[in-house]
Amino acid sequence: MIKYTSQLIALFLFFFCFESSSKTPASKFQTKSFAELPAKLEVYKKAVLATYDLKLLPNLKALEQEAASVNNAKVQAEALLLVALLKHRYGDYKESLTLNQQALDIAVELADPALLISVYLSIVHLEVSLERFKQASEKMDKITLLVNQLPKVSILRAKVCLWKARIYFSKGSYLQALYVLDDALDKPNMSKSIYIELLIEKAKVKLEMGEHIAAQDLIDQISQYNSDSQFHHTKLMVKVLQAKTYLQAGLFAKAILTAQDGLQSTFHTRFLEEQAQLQHTLAASFAQIQDYQWAHLYLKRYAFTQKALDLQKRNNKLLQLEARFDFDQQRQQLSLLEKDNALKEQQITQQMQAIENTALLQQRVILLVVLFFTLLFFIYWRWQNKRTLKMLEQQVAQRTQELAIRNKQLQALSYTDSLTGAYNRHFLFTHIDEYLPTEMMTESTIMCLIDIDFFKRVNDTYGHSAGDTVLKSFVTVLKQTIRQNDVIIRWGGEEFLLLMPNISRDAAAEILERIRANIESFEFKDNNKRIPVTASFGFTPFPLQRNSALLDWEQTIELADLCLYLAKNGGRNAWVGITEAKFDKAFKAEDIVNNAKQLIEQGNLKAISNREEFVNTMIN
Repeated sequence: MIKYTSQLIALFLFFFCFESSSKTPASKFQTKSFAELPAKLEVYKKAVLATYDLKLLPNLKALEQEAASVNNAKVQAEALLLVALLKHRYGDYKESLTLNQQALDIAVELADPALLISVYLSIVHLEVSLERFKQASEKMDKITLLVNQLPKVSILRAKVCLWKARIYFSKGSYLQALYVLDDALDKPNMSKSIYIELLIEKAKVKLEMGEHIAAQDLIDQISQYNSDSQFHHTKLMVKVLQAKTYLQAGLFAKAILTAQDGLQSTFHTRFLEEQAQLQHTLAASFAQIQDYQWAHLYLKRYAFTQKALDLQKRNNKLLQLEARFDFDQQRQQLSLLEKDNALKEQQITQQMQAIENTALLQQRVILLVVLFFTLLFFIYWRWQNKRTLKMLEQQVAQRTQELAIRNKQLQALSYTDSLTGAYNRHFLFTHIDEYLPTEMMTESTIMCLIDIDFFKRVNDTYGHSAGDTVLKSFVTVLKQTIRQNDVIIRWGGEEFLLLMPNISRDAAAEILERIRANIESFEFKDNNKRIPVTASFGFTPFPLQRNSALLDWEQTIELADLCLYLAKNGGRNAWVGITEAKFDKAFKAEDIVNNAKQLIEQGNLKAISNREEFVNTMIN
């Protein structure tokens, strides 16, 4: 016993000396990192607002971890808000809600009014996107109480007014939105970016009220600022407003040119809402000049984009409810486990007290008898204690395993389309890096977009229930035909994305032809009625040029979408793919995507199809 006590004292002294010798250098390093973090945060904040690029996620997560390590809670919370904004922009509402909640916990602990308002505004943005206006209004009431603690001239005050106006606008209260916006625009010493956002919001309200002349004046005010310094999203919103203004003014040709110019920069999934508005404007403009073919094309694209947005919102509302239900259930289980553990500890304490009382009583009777029974009871107590602890450990392990299974089930639900059983876009954004070529792979990854031909006709003729049956059977046929490591993703509506990693271009063409033939010959039935179904395919390899990264994976999918368009435009029930790129000079990625058809005609891009007349028509 004396030996163990001396060793414990020596260990304590060593630890104390080590802490004293290393305290000063660690403090200097921590102070330096603490001071550098706000500047680094501002750089990332500008980058996020300028590009909304997912490549910034690792840097933001590293910044959040660094801030946590040096106890800079404010920078940690703001880094979480930036990650939540990126997740929100790409449709991962559930993860965005979790990150906002983490930031809110930090802000409440700091009791910082400005930080609390920023977090609540981020949550309001999320609630408005999910069309939960009641919850958004409740958060705005909390913000109103906090605003009184801010200086009279504050950027956050202007942001609060901006989101009040957006909520009124979303609910159709245009006059109330105008009142809030005019009051905010009259405030002095406002930052340039917030002032432009207020002007944009006011122009949107004016357009909804049919006052296109007033809207044009506001757009002209925005144009007076240096457009090169504006963020990409701000420029895009100005394009959307300008196109709508021209449409209301009857300048249909200008509306078409402006909207088409805006569409050139909306291919990324981060701007689906703006893309839908521009497509709707184009459809209305072409309809006004009686060019119904283009009007129908853009109206159809608008419908596809809007369906994708609606499906995304509906799925995320469901996931949000499931996440809250699982969270409450897990919290209840943990509470029961804590009560059970407390009861066990109380019982053990009572047992120990009984043992001590018995030992004292026996010592008064006879020393030898007391020693004998004390030893015997001590042995029994140790056995009983180990047995009880073992049972508790088993219960904790069992409940931990149950929680892990529930978490895996929830993750599977968030990655899977509820109707067809295929993966969804959330799965793609999370796991895309696992399917891109690596040094271990000898071949490219084929990205193929598949669209069911005349699916609207199926819904109109046989009913939406039959359409759902066709979608389920369609995915079943795909899974029976593709390879084991290939992945099917529901891209939106009746459109699917097929990822085929580590496969040659010729082998991919053979598989796609087999899929096309299987779909054409498969008997799709609903209520014993046969439904004829065919599909069109467009595919592109990644990387496009061997040993050279000309396009990123998003641009590769855009190029595959063009091939799908060529297949459908050529008569459907066909596949078209780009297999090779040959360039004598350097081309930008945007130029390759935007001018792909011309590059095919010039021979810079090699296209193949199961119908040779498609390729011959493009070349000749």
